[in-house]
Amino acid sequence: DVYKRQVSTQSTGAVMTKRYNTPLWLPPGEDAIVPEPKFPSEIKYKEIQIALLMIMVILSGGFNRVAAKIMTVPMGNFSFFLSLFNGTMYTIVFFLILFFRYHLGAVTKSQLKFPFVRYQSQTAIEKPIRTNFFQKLKNLWEKLPPIKLFVIIGAMDGLGNILGLISQPHVSGPLTVLLGQSIVLFSMLISMMLLSARYTYWQVWSTCTVILGSIVALIPQLVGVEDKENSLLFCVVTMISVIPGALSFAIKELIFKMRPDLDIFVVNSFGSLFQLLWWPVWLPITLLFHQTHHLALGECFAGIVLPPLKDGSTQDCSPDPWPYFIYITINLSFNIFLLLLLKRATSLLTFMATTAILPISVILFLVKWPLLGVTHINGWVIGGLFVILFALVCYCLLYTSDAADEED
Repeated sequence: DVYKRQVSTQSTGAVMTKRYNTPLWLPPGEDAIVPEPKFPSEIKYKEIQIALLMIMVILSGGFNRVAAKIMTVPMGNFSFFLSLFNGTMYTIVFFLILFFRYHLGAVTKSQLKFPFVRYQSQTAIEKPIRTNFFQKLKNLWEKLPPIKLFVIIGAMDGLGNILGLISQPHVSGPLTVLLGQSIVLFSMLISMMLLSARYTYWQVWSTCTVILGSIVALIPQLVGVEDKENSLLFCVVTMISVIPGALSFAIKELIFKMRPDLDIFVVNSFGSLFQLLWWPVWLPITLLFHQTHHLALGECFAGIVLPPLKDGSTQDCSPDPWPYFIYITINLSFNIFLLLLLKRATSLLTFMATTAILPISVILFLVKWPLLGVTHINGWVIGGLFVILFALVCYCLLYTSDAADEED
């Protein structure tokens, strides 16, 4: 059977879709469930449900970008601790959802045991006559249960999260949104290496055009135009921050290829848990970028205006903790809406919804927000926006055309 599997990420909300010509895997003792025919009223109800979910994904995705930028105004120097709070909230919320889904019967015991159980194909390893060091490592890796993949997912999500939090205070909101689209290129390259994925000429062309749009938006920084709001160094960090997310996407796709019927909340819950456990490792990165300036985060959440730093700058934390609470509420809502849309809609509709977040986010940054004010957008950012939107629409249309050809 030909099936599709979609994967989402907490930090970007980007969606990747792969197609595999693989028989549906079922655990021992479980039979395939044939869906019953639906009445017209049920179909109409589902269409309304999908339309509302698309609207909520677009709106929550746009406000998620704005809330993230507002949060960095008072707490831009506390990325290390913000990553801890994010990992904690993701773990609690996703495991609560998984708990309720399990008791409602939507998640089976075999799905919960999946990360800890080895497959027969993994244990049946042919022993070569001569085994060198690398072959022994490969054999050891293959003997490990799938939990090893969730450990890597947590590491990649945590690394992408901390790099994104570090760069956000030094890059304008619209430019952050545009540079984040470079994840399409990195996801394509990693999928080709890990999953042996293949893309058409026009899909590669569309992806390269996305990168061209990001470069157009960066032209003022590349030619040396002074811009206090956008640092070239942190623009590069923003683009690098999407690479771990792209690797996480590929590994999630690999997991769903191993077990297509696996509930997506199982993947998100265990991935968030290991993202939280990886948190102490990111301390050297935050010190490298001079995070916190020896300030106490507890004082910031207590709403204290701290004395000036050695360089003369001030850290006004009086609006906290509300910016973070508002951000994490919107961010979790966006992720849940996106997951619900992934489970109910087609890949095309999900792709269209996430693509629409891009212009909505840029428009929202033109509004005067507390702590942030009105974001001034130059002509290069507008030009880059149109180039990227053109490329994403082309990719979407070409993907649909290829899917139709395969079905024929």
